[in-house]
Formats: sequence, structure tokens, C-alpha cells
Amino acid sequence: MKLLKAIGAFFVRIGRWIKDTAWVQPLLIVGAIFAVIFSIPSIVKWVEGIAADIQSSEKYYQKYQRSLEGGENSEADQLIANLDNLESDVGEKFFVVFVSEECTSCAEAKKGFEALEKGWSGTLAPASDDLPFKLVTIFVDEETTETTSSASAFAQFLDRNYYFFEAAAGVATDSYYKLNDKISESDIETLTNTPDDENAFLTPSIILVDFSLDGPYGISEVMFGVTGDTDVQKAELLRDCWDHDGDFAEK
Repeated sequence: MKLLKAIGAFFVRIGRWIKDTAWVQPLLIVGAIFAVIFSIPSIVKWVEGIAADIQSSEKYYQKYQRSLEGGENSEADQLIANLDNLESDVGEKFFVVFVSEECTSCAEAKKGFEALEKGWSGTLAPASDDLPFKLVTIFVDEETTETTSSASAFAQFLDRNYYFFEAAAGVATDSYYKLNDKISESDIETLTNTPDDENAFLTPSIILVDFSLDGPYGISEVMFGVTGDTDVQKAELLRDCWDHDGDFAEK
């Protein structure tokens, strides 16, 4: 306690000295201004880095994009229609990821998907099967000829396919990932609330379709974002999702 009082008294004396010594105050102000000026390059570099990550993730996700163009006949709608019939032109097992362009969380998730794809036949190979890596993306902020001032293309897509998202919410609620406290009720609710408020939709929303398991539309796992300190850790989480292992299994 004596030490804390001594430290506190020291800073009180410093503050009183600055207050009583008028000529110091302008120097402090000038020093603060220069500190801000000299930090600007670092800030700019940091912002540019974030922008580069986002741009890189857009290009990666665009390789697997199913477009909303065409309304109910769009690639995205056809994907959902096929899942309704428990079939797909994608494969037996794949990720469906809802992303947006201005999304730092999507950029972080991309690092995991990219690392997993690169290590799929090597160090990050799934243990559950020997199926190929498959990914489908849908951009929630895509503008199409169906986009209007009152309803975006994705809002219309949500309205047409609300039952798919209700099924996804049901799977998420009953999943081990939820029981292991890795996703929240509020996150899950965004899947069913978003037809009324598309801005509430979380990106990335990640759905694993696995026709080898029983479930509506083949939906087997749901997650929001990809956690991990490194790209490999992010990839390992996604691989666990694919394998229904780790946080996606009973503990």
C-alpha cells in the first residue's frame, strides 16, 4: 500500500508541475502533434494491409461463387433447390459460405480455407473420408438486375429460401458445436430473422453439407467465422468441422 501511495504521489506531483509550469504545456501539445504525424505512416500501412487482405479474400471466394443473378433461376437458388432434393452438382460433401466484400471476418476465414485447401492431400488431410475439398460461396452484397431500392438480390433470395435457413438454424441449435459453447443463440437467430432484416445476416456464415449424414437438405454443421491464431489453426478448425471432430463432437 505504501508503494502504491508513493507512485500515486509521484504522478500527482508531475501533474501539478505541468499545470504550474505554463511553458511546458505548449511543448507537450507540439510533441503530441508530432507523435500523431509520425504515426500516420504506420496507420496507413496497417489500413492498407487490411484492404489487401479483403481484396485477396474476394478473389479467392469469387472462384467458388454461385451468383444470385437470375432470381429464382439463379445459380444460388438452383443450389438450394438441389439440396431440397438431397442432391448436388457440387459433390457429396462441401462447405457453403455466405460472404460479403467489405468483411474482415471473411478475410480471416479465407486464410483458413486456403490453408486447408493447400494441405488437403498432405498435413491437413481429413480423417473421415478421402473426398475432395469442395467450397461454394454466395455473396450477400451482390447486385443483380433483380436488385431494387427496397430489396437487394440477397433479401429476395432469403425470402424465397427461408425454409433452408430455418433448417440450418435447427441443425445449429442441436449441434455439438453449440453444446460445446462455440456458437450462441443470438448468432443462430440471425439465420431465421434475416428475411426481415438482411443487414443482420452474419458473414461469414458457414454451412457444411454432408449427404452421408441424416439431416435436412444435407446440412450437418453450422459455424459463424473461423477462429485461430494462425492460418493452420483456422484450417484445423475447418477440418474438424469436415470430420465432425474436436469442437464438433461430443465431449
